Amino acid sequence: MVHIDKTLAKKVPGGVEQGSAIDCWLTEGEATYRNRYAIKPEGMSFVTKEGKAWKESIGDCEIITAEDHAILLDAVAAVRGHPKWPEIEKCKAQQTIRRKSDGLGLGLQSRPDFLNTDKGLYFDLKKCRDLDLFSKQAVSLGYALQAGIAAWCLAGMGIVLEETYLIAVEWERGARCRVYRVLDEALIAADSSMRAAAAEIADRIKRNDWTDHPPESEILQLTDWQIGKIGAT
Repeated sequence: MVHIDKTLAKKVPGGVEQGSAIDCWLTEGEATYRNRYAIKPEGMSFVTKEGKAWKESIGDCEIITAEDHAILLDAVAAVRGHPKWPEIEKCKAQQTIRRKSDGLGLGLQSRPDFLNTDKGLYFDLKKCRDLDLFSKQAVSLGYALQAGIAAWCLAGMGIVLEETYLIAVEWERGARCRVYRVLDEALIAADSSMRAAAAEIADRIKRNDWTDHPPESEILQLTDWQIGKIGAT
């Protein structure tokens, strides 16, 4: 089994574990998922003798509930059933890309779920509750900014992102999947926001001044039309 060092584990927001589980299956494979995660039997309580024994038997494996595991199977099937999956599957998974600062005052790194540097393709997997609300979620959580950081890192390697996509999959039984394209306007706005933030950080480091916090830049407020749906299963 895969053993995970939890000595430095931090509390994570609700739902992050579910996203990590589907990322694991789709980017590292089913075998890795089944080695890393233990499915908690329905109705089991860890305060009982049987529950304590089961928890001890799984070692350092992550725990996923039977309900979430069933949802995960539906979500995996939805993503793999999307017409874009054959193209996604040809990408390299979980590739870390870095770029040292060049006048920005700091370095950045990105780790897209799927990346094809030969064709300039970027795909990032995102879990959601409702596909019809995904555009708002993408804006509020800065998914375009994440893609913009990846584009900036790749540019330092002489690679241009030709097409940038978000793979949205519902975390519900009977999950649906859609693939959204992040439009150039959003990437340009994200790049400007990133550079403005980096310049601000560099200036604060130089002045050692963190007392004045200006209002958040309005350029981060990307609108729904800057993320376009391209297809759905």
